[in-house]
Amino acid sequence: MTYVFLALLLLIAAYAVFGRRRHARLKAACQAEFTRLYASTTPAPSFEMSYSYGEPVFQVRFASQDAMAAAAQANAAFLRAMDVLCRERGRKRPFKAERAVFFEYPPVDAPPVVHCCATMQAQAGPTGSADAAIAYAARTNAYGLRGPGRGAAVLAIAFCPWCGTALPAPAADQTKSRTR
Repeated sequence: MTYVFLALLLLIAAYAVFGRRRHARLKAACQAEFTRLYASTTPAPSFEMSYSYGEPVFQVRFASQDAMAAAAQANAAFLRAMDVLCRERGRKRPFKAERAVFFEYPPVDAPPVVHCCATMQAQAGPTGSADAAIAYAARTNAYGLRGPGRGAAVLAIAFCPWCGTALPAPAADQTKSRTR
């Protein structure tokens, strides 16, 4: 029984190592294609790759709607390249880049958010931005301190860590369905 357990443990460890290597190769290939296809686009959009239910998902963020429209040919080429690179990555259905690539730009009517101090302004990023120290959800006006590592929990905060100013109380998320 012990040998079976050890063999199973070894098999799981090997699967994890090879899965991580496969992900690293795919991410490097996708990043290379993104860099190649958007090399002449100014301003350059940002690129992020993650997974949703085992399938790769891509976010391409542009500075404006006009910048996204100007890069229409590069966007179409990027979709074709992701279809080729991620062909066998679909789990239950074939991978289609139209479902997995999201082209985004900031809304035109959204006013810029002004935080309490310059450090908070520099460190407060949107909820999806993993490199920011503070998570800020504009929809609910909620602030949180990020834990170490990707996917770590966000700890809600009520005061600015740098200047000590009381942060506004978060509003209820209006997009969630109400229970009766």
